[in-house]
Amino acid sequence: MITKILPANMYAGDFTKEMYQSILKKLSISDKEEFFDDKKGAITKALIEYFGQTYQNIELEITIKDFILNKHLFDPTRSASFDRMIYKNMIILTDTQKRKDEFLVLPFLISIPESIYQEIMQSFSKFGESSDTARFITRQQVNAVFELDERDIVFFIRKKITIRHFVPPKKVLSGVDKRYAGESLEELDALYNHYFPNGMWEDIKSVLKEVLKEKLDFTTIDNITFSKTFIPVFRGMIEILLIDVMRPEERDKIEGFSGYVLRKYFDRILLFTAKNLLYFVEERDRNAEIFIKTFSDDVLIDANGNKIQKYAIVDKKQQKWKYISILSILMQYKQAKLRLIAQKEVVAAAREQVSQSDEDLKSEKNSKNVQENKIEDITNMLANNDMIAFKNRQTNDPALISSHSKQHEDLLTQKKIESNVLDVINNRIANKVIELTRRRKKLAYEVKIEETLIEQMAPIKETYEGIAHGLAVVLTKR
Repeated sequence: MITKILPANMYAGDFTKEMYQSILKKLSISDKEEFFDDKKGAITKALIEYFGQTYQNIELEITIKDFILNKHLFDPTRSASFDRMIYKNMIILTDTQKRKDEFLVLPFLISIPESIYQEIMQSFSKFGESSDTARFITRQQVNAVFELDERDIVFFIRKKITIRHFVPPKKVLSGVDKRYAGESLEELDALYNHYFPNGMWEDIKSVLKEVLKEKLDFTTIDNITFSKTFIPVFRGMIEILLIDVMRPEERDKIEGFSGYVLRKYFDRILLFTAKNLLYFVEERDRNAEIFIKTFSDDVLIDANGNKIQKYAIVDKKQQKWKYISILSILMQYKQAKLRLIAQKEVVAAAREQVSQSDEDLKSEKNSKNVQENKIEDITNMLANNDMIAFKNRQTNDPALISSHSKQHEDLLTQKKIESNVLDVINNRIANKVIELTRRRKKLAYEVKIEETLIEQMAPIKETYEGIAHGLAVVLTKR
């Protein structure tokens, strides 16, 4: 009854006394205390359930005349207006869930389009919230609205919200290659070459850091959770990338195709992931340190007295690495990178100065050309004036002779002035050449320092790469 009286969706803070009284009138108990007492519990429960349908938790006390409604804010530390925004986003997601068949690209994959994603994200930006906060809260809401379990995955990549429901691996016939869900390797090769003639690594790399941050965050994740989830996460990531390019009629091959791509790029993905973990260790993140410390050459004894060999980080030279040694290398590598970054900035500044000097010199040379043209014009005018003066002398006309004599003097004076200007320009050019030479020498000097730093960093970088490769290997062990 209450759901028929009240709007389909209403923010609890908008529930008014008039609405409450209309409910009592519809129930014919607005002026009958004894009937109200009988219905009081049912009305309270119905209102709590009504607001609960839109994920709003309330506390409610009612009398026949009035009510006291206390809405639990999504975040008690935030304002009511922020809470109202969260509610509106929840309604958007609830409506999306009701229409989820529109967004099913596969039976287990829901792709919520950019328009909805942007509407939700923009509502957070109006409150000055970061994208991390927006995604964290939105993921909580998506989990609730779509009733996801811990094996389902929510991705925020390519400006979309993608929900990947867990499904068990496809069953294939006995004797069929299970690695690619029964798809033939030849057909998968053909699909890959068709859609990714230049390879797929750049596509994967463009989203991988974001996926790690959202789903395999080394500042929060533990080793057991990582081991359970990294394969489904990477596979789901690849599925999303494939869905963007595959024709709908080929999407039934996506399980085999995603396995094919994951196998093709597995080592690169794990190396990228290992370096992501090393970055957080380098930054002395406590959780990342705990995570990497679990990899060692130690032998543990479990509760049953069984020996358990832990996995050590071993580089290609078969050297084993413990946490303290890894940290030492990371600190050295970090300092080397910082020095190189600083030197690259110096080189960039020096290169900019050379470029500026080049431009200044070109400008001065252009000015010189203009000035030389001016002087050449005056010289031509003097020559013409001399010819006219010669003719005037033949006429013995004193007035004409005087006039051209005056013009001649004026032109000589102007030529002298312009020649002086040319001398100044030539001096500036000489100075610009000296400055350009000096700046080029400075650039060459700074580039040499940069090259030296790169050479000095090479051994420590090689050691770092070795550790990263060794870490990538043990990340896959369970």
